[in-house]
Amino acid sequence: MSDDIEIQATDKEREMINVSGDDFRTNSNTNRQQPLRCEGRDCVKMRRYRTATVCLVLLCVLLLTAVIVLCVMFTNLLQSETEKPCDRLIEPNQPKWIKHKLSSYYISSEWRNWSESRQDCLQRGADLLIINDNEEQDFITQVTSGNLVWIGLAFRTEEMLWKWVDGTKMTSEFWRRGEPDKSDEECVVSNYGWADYSCNLTFVWICEKRLEI
Repeated sequence: MSDDIEIQATDKEREMINVSGDDFRTNSNTNRQQPLRCEGRDCVKMRRYRTATVCLVLLCVLLLTAVIVLCVMFTNLLQSETEKPCDRLIEPNQPKWIKHKLSSYYISSEWRNWSESRQDCLQRGADLLIINDNEEQDFITQVTSGNLVWIGLAFRTEEMLWKWVDGTKMTSEFWRRGEPDKSDEECVVSNYGWADYSCNLTFVWICEKRLEI
């Protein structure tokens, strides 16, 4: 009889342990913190905020990259410009005079017809530009950025010849395609080659002065 009582007591104790253990597990599972979840409008706002932040960061990175690239390009441009031989000025008080080989060149900032342009050159102790070879033609195109400029070549109707201002005949020719094209256009401009224009039109001009060796 006593043995039965002890067995029953033991069984009850086991049941109590099992129950308390289940309760403990249940309580522990119940008290475990669950991750917070956004719902509704709050969740949408949070997603929009994150997206906007990412876009703003990417935009800042792109702008910074663009600024760096532009700075590098500008620095390289300045270095290349300062290294050009045609940028050496021979007279500090006349910054428009540019030295190249055995001549110096004056590029005007005004617009005049061919005769007025030549008179300005003569007053400066020079004359309108005479182009002798392809290298000089390329140089003039470079320093004028391809703009139209009067040069010292004109058509002499009495001789029916193209001559330079010093009276010499034209030997080297750098006419653009289709030029010269009109008989009444007797003065010449240069940009990416030569073209004949009416002498009464106004353009900027280039004076040339030979340097003493």
